[in-house]
Amino acid sequence: MASQSASDSATTGVGSTSALGIREIIQTTRNNEIWKDFNMCIMTNGHKKAQCKHCFNFLSVGSNTTLKHHISHPHCEVLKAQQNQNPEAGQTSMGRDGQIFMFNPDYLREQFAGLVIQRGLPFNHFDHEQTTRVFQNTMQPRYTHVSRSTLKRDAMKLWVAAKQATIDGFGNLNNKVNLTTDIWSAPHNLPGSYMCVTAHWIEPSTWQMMKRVISFEEFSSEHTGKNLKYMLEKVFVVYGLKDKILSITLDNASNNTSAMNKLRLKYNPPMGGRFYHSRCVAHIINLVVQAGLKVPIVNQMKEAFKQMLKDVFKSGEKNRRRYIKICHDAEKPCYSPNWDIETRWNSTFEMFESGLKQQITLSHFHDILVSKNGRRFKKFPDEYWGRIEMLNPLLAVFQNATVVLSGVYYPTSPLVLQQIFFISCKLSDLELEGGVLSSMVKPIKRKLRKYFENMPPIITCAAALNPCFNVSGVDYLIENISRDLEFADDGFATRSVDYFHESFQGLYNMYYTKYGSHQTQSTTAEGSSSQKSRDPLSRMVHGLTQHKQKKARGDPIMSSEYEQYIKTDFVRGLQPKDYESYDVLGFWKTKENQFPVLSRMALDILSVQASSVASESAFSTSGRILSIRRTRLTAESLEMCMCLKDHLDAHERRQHTTPLELPLDVEEGVFNDEVQMNEATQLTDQEIALDASSDGSFEEPPRDYMLSSGAEDDETQDGAGGSMSHGHGQYTYY
Repeated sequence: MASQSASDSATTGVGSTSALGIREIIQTTRNNEIWKDFNMCIMTNGHKKAQCKHCFNFLSVGSNTTLKHHISHPHCEVLKAQQNQNPEAGQTSMGRDGQIFMFNPDYLREQFAGLVIQRGLPFNHFDHEQTTRVFQNTMQPRYTHVSRSTLKRDAMKLWVAAKQATIDGFGNLNNKVNLTTDIWSAPHNLPGSYMCVTAHWIEPSTWQMMKRVISFEEFSSEHTGKNLKYMLEKVFVVYGLKDKILSITLDNASNNTSAMNKLRLKYNPPMGGRFYHSRCVAHIINLVVQAGLKVPIVNQMKEAFKQMLKDVFKSGEKNRRRYIKICHDAEKPCYSPNWDIETRWNSTFEMFESGLKQQITLSHFHDILVSKNGRRFKKFPDEYWGRIEMLNPLLAVFQNATVVLSGVYYPTSPLVLQQIFFISCKLSDLELEGGVLSSMVKPIKRKLRKYFENMPPIITCAAALNPCFNVSGVDYLIENISRDLEFADDGFATRSVDYFHESFQGLYNMYYTKYGSHQTQSTTAEGSSSQKSRDPLSRMVHGLTQHKQKKARGDPIMSSEYEQYIKTDFVRGLQPKDYESYDVLGFWKTKENQFPVLSRMALDILSVQASSVASESAFSTSGRILSIRRTRLTAESLEMCMCLKDHLDAHERRQHTTPLELPLDVEEGVFNDEVQMNEATQLTDQEIALDASSDGSFEEPPRDYMLSSGAEDDETQDGAGGSMSHGHGQYTYY
């Protein structure tokens, strides 16, 4: 350790004076040879003490022998370290907290390695003679040069130790581990692809969600189902997970389905493998939204809006600077455009959202461009602004669903049905309102039906383990979603409910056989209804309560754990706003003794991921690590950087962020500097007059003038293996 504390018991008198202060330091005529290392102190209680000038501990002044032994033996930890010149102890001094600081070069290099990995810095970050000289002259004379090879070797040692710790942890884990995986193509025209595998589980002792990137391996072969199976099997073998996997979440590609079918045949997971393959709901949401945006009237409006943004921001440096000047003079925000990319989740919503926030200035400046050059610039129809204001609340529902289902430290699979319910409610409301945008509803519903009728049963079973829904609540959600999505088959809802009951009951029986024959008794509690509202959340809570009351039975005593759970309303009186933030893991942690079998089910099922965002977000990080300046990183080094960074972030519980050292976006920097220094291109008299006559003001909270958008990415959808690269640490796009 670089910093260690000396024991208080090492020096006589420390305990008796630890709570006292020094009133005065006085001169003494006693043995100068001994007292040159001590100060004679009068304490606040009036007693005299000798304070060591090296370690600052207090000793009795009654005996010179005691003081001499403290220096000559020595008992003083600082002098002891200096005399021994022990590399593990190193040079010492007093730390900021008043404790003894001991320099340890090995520990320092370990910290440097962690810093470089977590911040995405190059390995030669400390490999410079000036850095070494500054450290030696100002902080630590014993500091030695740290080369890039040394730092890389230290980082690799950290990763080997972390990997072994993860393997050992899985070996001691008695519950299931769930995986997410995806494939990423290297940027900067580099050859090859990489396959990321992320493990998710719930720590039994704390009931906390855990996540680790356990593999980021080069995938040089064709992305066929057979090769995907082989890559996953290698991870299973290395980490000892062959019998621990309950579910694997992948995107909607056909090669993923083929790989999962092959794995299902080989490993024969329980209940015919119906829980083994879970499709990424975030990808499904993106496909659903794109189906609605491709409606001609909506697509025409979207493309016109994009063209207006291009006219303002990309028609030339002079026009861009003039727009900045208008925003600055009018004291209105200026946001960098969020460009609409088909495969980037939420990008259409973000584009419209940022545009609406600067509607007045955008419309005003674009009209200036049109008036000057009508051949080059086409007027953006005023009625489109009203349609965008109507469309964005619908897109906001999809955006919120993507964000909610992309969490790291809370269960996401129990929330899928709830989010689909919100979406279906919004679609029904929009269809009833009619209007131009109602034409989007049919293609969106068609796409959503395709997913819902093939929804994996792990989603409904996870929702049933959320006490806010329970089994009867899942029945209600299935029935209402089926009605809102207008399935042609009237018996679909009934069959779906029956299949859910069969899956959930079968899963319980399997766990009951393995984990016990405990029976508990309890009294049912009646639910309370809430006021019906047009708000989807309040509507859902009201319907759940009514449905539970309708299903309730008269027998207050239940003989089995299963019956007790499904017939008890655990959230009676819970406010609608509290449903979305309900602590499901906290509930099962407190109910382990009451529901021993169901709690084991929850331990395994609730860590199933609703989306593959955990793996997708790793690609965003890898795109910054494998930057244009680091294209010579080997596959082994990239895997080490990716996995070790996630491991180190996990100890700080900050895997949901991407704290990398990113270069400042050039456009963003220019925009901000120009606005702040008022050095943008001057306007013409006509533009100043038009600007002065503009009406309206923004009620916008203080923000940066420019919020930069992410980099473009590419992904093949619907039956093709693909990759997604997210920009600026944002993982929730469509």
